[in-house]
Amino acid sequence: MMLEVSGLHAGYGKLGVLHDVSLGVDAGEILTVVGANGAGKTTLLRAVNGLIRPTAGSVKIDGTDITGKPTERMASLGLTHVPENRLCFPTLTVRDNLMLGAWARGGKGDEAAVLELFPRLEPRLNQAAGTLSGGEQQMVAIGRGLMAAPKAIMLDEPSIGLAPKVVAEIMRVLGRLRDQGLAVLLVEQNVRASFGIADRAVVMQRGRVVLEGTPAELVELPEVRNAYLGGAAA
Repeated sequence: MMLEVSGLHAGYGKLGVLHDVSLGVDAGEILTVVGANGAGKTTLLRAVNGLIRPTAGSVKIDGTDITGKPTERMASLGLTHVPENRLCFPTLTVRDNLMLGAWARGGKGDEAAVLELFPRLEPRLNQAAGTLSGGEQQMVAIGRGLMAAPKAIMLDEPSIGLAPKVVAEIMRVLGRLRDQGLAVLLVEQNVRASFGIADRAVVMQRGRVVLEGTPAELVELPEVRNAYLGGAAA
């Protein structure tokens, strides 16, 4: 596994949120994590990325144990995290936002590769990121993560608040990243969109993985259809 999480426990202070979570993502694979609000999905990404320290369990990237490493080291170890809410630096230009992602590689990120994935950013390179649309800001956030040339990328709710056309564009890019050999861990509230591109999926409830399988397998389960797909198959 390119990204392997084993027996992970984590939380905030005395509040335990994750309980014995195990999952893995291979190179060239998309694993999507779905679940209701409060299921522990965002906490999972934060624990994997070192934003909170796990109390038990391990995280490995390409066989190297990175459990509890400082967040600022994760990109240089091969893992990038695109958090929710399209985190950009609004007063910086698009190019400067992207170059911040290249910091882990000594400022040598592949800007041309990012622009090939997101061509609408090219004419906006010198524009302040805060003046972009929500979809374009999400593209900047993903592009910044890719500038570190990661082995694995984690994304937290990249579709939230975006128009369906933009969501489809972003999902196509994630599919291309998978085809380029990246391991993609996708937390997503838009289950139809994420099941449309994912190779495998897990369902979390109350900080635990309760179901896993291919999207095709999971949509056959009434509990998945009723909770996440309005009772209909994807």
